[in-house]
Amino acid sequence: MVALSAKQSPVTSNEVMRQQRLDVQLRQLEFNALLHRKLDLERLFECLLVEGQSFVQFDGLQYLAGERGADIQLGYTRQHRQRFEMKLGQRSLGEIVLMRAKAFSAREDRDAERLVESLIYPLDNALEHHKVSMKALTDGATGLRNQRALDELLPREIRLVRRVEQALAVILMSVDYLESISEHHGGKVGEEAWHTVADTLTGRLRQSDLIFRTDADAFCIVLNQTNLDGALALADRLRQEVDRCVSFDNVQFVLTASAGVTELSVTDNARSLLSRAQDALVMARQAGRNQVRAIAPDDPSDGSDPTAA
Repeated sequence: MVALSAKQSPVTSNEVMRQQRLDVQLRQLEFNALLHRKLDLERLFECLLVEGQSFVQFDGLQYLAGERGADIQLGYTRQHRQRFEMKLGQRSLGEIVLMRAKAFSAREDRDAERLVESLIYPLDNALEHHKVSMKALTDGATGLRNQRALDELLPREIRLVRRVEQALAVILMSVDYLESISEHHGGKVGEEAWHTVADTLTGRLRQSDLIFRTDADAFCIVLNQTNLDGALALADRLRQEVDRCVSFDNVQFVLTASAGVTELSVTDNARSLLSRAQDALVMARQAGRNQVRAIAPDDPSDGSDPTAA
């Protein structure tokens, strides 16, 4: 038997326990206040990942947005997971998954649940902010992301592919004389035509691809993990899909599309990449429209010796 002196006693005094509870409550209040200041969804979950370690240890998280917001994954993917369905009244706020390498104990389960509960009201606010922000970044006629969204997202996509050393290509496509539908059949029919073409193009893309309607009434498609040859093949398939995708009052329109294609180089920024795609699109139009032209990153700036599809 081991004898314990009063100095060695494992019993924590009431005063120490009270102070520990106060410290936890203070950290919780500070954490809650910090969450409420995060309106951006990604920043909110970054805060949860970093600051949440004070309450329970985990290595990564997933946010599955469902009908609202956008899916997010941060940190490391691990085997052991805790899932939490987020609700505010009858409204679903999505699902949060906490991940780590070792199993959660019963106490850690409770700590994780309390941690995620702190997120409910800040998450609801961030989702509303995301909805408003997305409206400002959405083209009204097509439902696609607009020029402003392209200006914001393309530099981010370039940073991401360079971090993992992957290819990225851009297709800039215009539907030849699509605006004439509005002139001959009215603005409502013209908007429906834009929307139909946008749906047709989107339906042929991967979930990871991004598509925008630019201020110049062109469709800009950003393809990660895709080189110039792959983008050329896709652009020609999309060009063919546009033909006869629009109809009105049992009359099917015959449409053609022109496209310019290029690939990201080591020296490109968003502006130079889009400029080269625009040069390739101009070449396709000047060559008679209804075709695809590509400019490789190492081609002369005047676009000579183009690749044709």
